[in-house]
Amino acid sequence: MAQKKNETVLSAVETINPSAEESVAVGSFVNTFWDQFELSRERAEQLRENREDAYINALREVIKFNKQFRNSVGNLYQQSKKTNKEMVSELMNQLPFGKEEPKDEEVSPTDREELKNQFVEVSGQLEKIALTPIKSIVHFVDQMEDNFEKNAESGVAFERNRRNAWLKVRKQYVKLAKDSHLNLVERGKSSFKELIKTK
Repeated sequence: MAQKKNETVLSAVETINPSAEESVAVGSFVNTFWDQFELSRERAEQLRENREDAYINALREVIKFNKQFRNSVGNLYQQSKKTNKEMVSELMNQLPFGKEEPKDEEVSPTDREELKNQFVEVSGQLEKIALTPIKSIVHFVDQMEDNFEKNAESGVAFERNRRNAWLKVRKQYVKLAKDSHLNLVERGKSSFKELIKTK
């Protein structure tokens, strides 16, 4: 008699355990599915933010390189100007201007110095006139690059703010979908149990 009671208790436990295991397994599957969905969405969001950061960093590096290149070209120009000036002054010192035999018209040394100063002044003014468009273009390019960088940064910040504003709503939708999925599974199981009980 005691043996029969134990067998019926064991069979009752065995019949309860498979359905409980099924419920846990199905619920676990649904939870795992939605957890994986959330993880993949978060990973995609992290990758997007990493791409945006990489874009901004690459943009900054390109702008920095361009500015350094323009500075190098400017320094090269200044160095070549200095070298040319030294060569011209050396050449002027070597030419025999004062060593010629005097002619009928003699130019006084003060007139010669004044002429030389005027020549230096005119060449300086011509250089400034020639460099004005180049300086304007360099200034314009600098401003354009700075504006481009600011616009890119503000665009990325706007996109991130927009995504963060929708994040809470998205999480609520995922939670509702997960709960609905679990509810649907539970209804299906209970309907199936009812169908089996009626047969």
